[in-house]
Amino acid sequence: MVSAQTRDFVQRRARELGYIPNPVASAFLHQVRMHGQEGYRGNLAFLMPVYVKRPYLTYLQEGALSRAQELGYGLEIIRVDEYNASRLSHLLHSRGILGIIVGPLPRAVGHMTLDWSKFAVSTYGYSMIRPAVHRVVHHHSEGIRTIFRMCRRKGFRRIGLALRKEADMRSDRQWSSEFLGIQQILPKTERVCPLLVSASHYSPEKVFHWINKEKPEVVIFHASECVADLIQFLKKKPAPITCVVLDRKPNDIFAGIDQQFASCGKLLVDSLSSQIFHNERGVPDMPIVSMVNGLWVDHPSLKVSLLAPARRRRLARKL
Repeated sequence: MVSAQTRDFVQRRARELGYIPNPVASAFLHQVRMHGQEGYRGNLAFLMPVYVKRPYLTYLQEGALSRAQELGYGLEIIRVDEYNASRLSHLLHSRGILGIIVGPLPRAVGHMTLDWSKFAVSTYGYSMIRPAVHRVVHHHSEGIRTIFRMCRRKGFRRIGLALRKEADMRSDRQWSSEFLGIQQILPKTERVCPLLVSASHYSPEKVFHWINKEKPEVVIFHASECVADLIQFLKKKPAPITCVVLDRKPNDIFAGIDQQFASCGKLLVDSLSSQIFHNERGVPDMPIVSMVNGLWVDHPSLKVSLLAPARRRRLARKL
């Protein structure tokens, strides 16, 4: 085991002498050293500040566990709410944890206290703003653009957005920002003012009132649960309202975006593995945000509009 002082001295002298490592040779030598050895490399931890059974958290964990096993790491799921910061730091260190993944925080904007200096660290989403660490996120802006593109290809013109502010904040407001940006390039007759209200004011009655006022042909919701209580109101409309979702689950009855949470989980472990390989610990000087594009999933509920095919093609080309 080389001491930190010796390592720093060798690295400093190498820089002074102009040494540049060969990444291909380094990768080859790494494989040679690993030949014949067990694949196990160390322990990682997935910290769960929000310990509830939600599909996206399950997919995140499954993706992280799959990649950890591929790379030879053990991965523990640890509930954060059972420990204070000092006890949790001691627990992680005593278990030989090399890197930690921080799951989404209970609040849309929050922080977490830990002795970060001992671990490689990455987080999912934007909820942990302090400290600023490497993070993996869904590409929210691309999700909005994809929904617009797919809806317009089917001839829809007036596309609306109904979101709770808390959900939008978890996207770093990228959902609402992208939606408003797209509105600026549309003809005035096709622009729809979005509905953005706090959870305490978000109700089926308010959404129904907004629909009657803005008259959208398609409404973008966060998830299918946001539509469930609204169905009885939508049945009162003489013209059907089509719904699409930004977070589509496998069995949803709406078209929308599969946010690829399992892939995000894998990328979180890749981030930790890279930090561990380069002996990087603690809060980085330059945090990196890695975005994962979602996958559009169509559904028969998103029917082609009654507009003529030529009109649909012209609309689609505008985006």
